[in-house]
Amino acid sequence: MVYPRLGLSRKAGVPSSTVVSKAFLTHARLAARNLQLEDLPLIVTPHPLNDLTPAHMRELARSAYPIVIRQLTGRGPLDKQTHVEFVHPAERNRVQRDAG
Repeated sequence: MVYPRLGLSRKAGVPSSTVVSKAFLTHARLAARNLQLEDLPLIVTPHPLNDLTPAHMRELARSAYPIVIRQLTGRGPLDKQTHVEFVHPAERNRVQRDAG
C-alpha cells in the first residue's frame, strides 16, 4: 500500500506528488488525515481513466506535468488540491452532441 510510504516521505521532508481521480478524492483525503497529513497537496484527475486511449493519457499527463513539477520542486504555491485541466473525452462528446 502506498499510503504509509507517502506519509513517511512527506513527514521526512521528501518531495512527493499524489495523483487521484475525482472518484477517489474523499478516500484520499481520509487516508491523508489518518496519516496526519491533512494539507497533503493532491492532483485530481477526471474519472474514469480506464477508458482513455494512450493518446488521451498522454494529453492528461501533459496537463498534469506542470503541477507534478511544482509539487516536487516546491516552486509556487502548493494548493490542497489542484484539478488537472483535462476534459474527459466522454464529456467532450456529450457537449458536442448537446450543441449540435
